[in-house]
Amino acid sequence: MFHQSSRILLLLSAIALPAAAIAAPSAADIAAGKSIAFNRAEGNCLACHVLPGGTMAGNVGPDLTHFPFKIVFHNRQKLVNFLYDPEKTIPHINMPQFGKNKVLTHHQLELVADYLWSLQK
Repeated sequence: MFHQSSRILLLLSAIALPAAAIAAPSAADIAAGKSIAFNRAEGNCLACHVLPGGTMAGNVGPDLTHFPFKIVFHNRQKLVNFLYDPEKTIPHINMPQFGKNKVLTHHQLELVADYLWSLQK
């Protein structure tokens, strides 16, 4: 029996979109993305996910501490697209549509993706 996180991982890994060549994010961009992700008034990722260094993390979504972002998404742009509108990839997923609902700007989504991408070495 699959755990919900395993099913999401399996679905996401099946996505086949062209890879985009994007420059590596700077340390400042990664730090800005972490700040947005941890901010309860902005990304609020900790409401549902465990992240390294986060406090009062939720457990509704998968633990992102060791999540295989590079395997699942292949490149940061796919991760940005997912954060923009998760339901486009996984219908009925219990995750906010951060970009589609204008919770975060496209630039903020890119910064959060830079942070999340940096978690996997």
